[in-house]
Amino acid sequence: MGFFLPEGSVDNLKYYKYQSEDRSVISKYFLKPYWSRFADIFPKWMAPNLITLSGLGFIIFNLLIALKLDPTLTKETPRWTYFSYALGLFMYQTFDGCDGVHARRIGQSGPLGELFDHSIDSINTTLTLFIFGSVISSGYTFKLLISQFALLCNFYFSTWEEYHTHVLFLSEVSGPVEGILGVCFAFIITGVFGPELVWHTKVFEFPYKEGFITLDISDVVICLCIVGLLFNVLSARRNVIDHYKQNKIVLTANSQIKEAYKGVVPFFCYFLSVFIVSFINPAFISFPFVLSVGLSIAFVVGRIIVNHLTLQPFPMYNAPLFIPTIQLIVHKLTVVCFDFDATETTKSLVWLGFGLTFGLHAFFMNEIIYEFTTYLDVYALSIKRPKFV
Repeated sequence: MGFFLPEGSVDNLKYYKYQSEDRSVISKYFLKPYWSRFADIFPKWMAPNLITLSGLGFIIFNLLIALKLDPTLTKETPRWTYFSYALGLFMYQTFDGCDGVHARRIGQSGPLGELFDHSIDSINTTLTLFIFGSVISSGYTFKLLISQFALLCNFYFSTWEEYHTHVLFLSEVSGPVEGILGVCFAFIITGVFGPELVWHTKVFEFPYKEGFITLDISDVVICLCIVGLLFNVLSARRNVIDHYKQNKIVLTANSQIKEAYKGVVPFFCYFLSVFIVSFINPAFISFPFVLSVGLSIAFVVGRIIVNHLTLQPFPMYNAPLFIPTIQLIVHKLTVVCFDFDATETTKSLVWLGFGLTFGLHAFFMNEIIYEFTTYLDVYALSIKRPKFV
């Protein structure tokens, strides 16, 4: 057994049973029939996890385009790029929807597939953020961080909800369905009319001191996303409460609910540290810093899924969540006490933080995939007859 899977915990994989509840009308009447037909293109020898991983390739391809043409996330790129972004994101959603269909057809559904699916989704969330940031020309600013907070908060609460209810809930309007389709539509509109008209048309202007605070369409869209996030958070909270209230012993149910609430504290404490670091030194907001934030939450989400699958306690303490605080302390010590160059120190620390989060996430995924595949007697990216189907 490894660091993340204590002795005997992997044996609980035999109790695995996937449960989901999708209330989306678009998913029911349009996407699921489409996915069912599209899945026919994948040969039966192809592993479902390979489909999931291939879908991420569309996002990485477009991310490379965005970073090549707009490394600062502040420039307008050629119109064709926006159509490429829309197609790539839609194809990612298609592959993400087809992997489960394909898995059930060839009898390869299992806990490894759920872990792989969630892990890829968590990584895609931040990679797509860079593309979105380029489209709206957010730059490496608080606007980008707030957008990342909204995306990752929604993902974290969905995983927290599944851990406690043992059911993956997709509401009438959810990020994986309507959210992705909405972003695809926005990319297409941007390609047709241009980012200046679509995202930077002034909507509101408020007097502030001697000047004005101006809100354009991109600001309004982010505000609406935060409002949508609030509804999703309240929905997840309600589902967790309803799940534990099924317990006939009221005192036990109330204690379980209070214990469940503790699971959201690490996320908010972590982002509080991210915002504090960024407020004290805005130069921290950069590609490696934003990427390390995404990898940190991906690491935590992965642990929540693993602990859910192996019936372990909720993972309250995770090393990557302390990195921004450590970065700030080291920055202050080296710059103030030892007179290091502030700019170069910041660059070194953000890349060091990225290296640490990447290494920890890679170490975690390597161990979990090895333990899961060994116990289930399956391969991660190819087909092998499993012990449990």
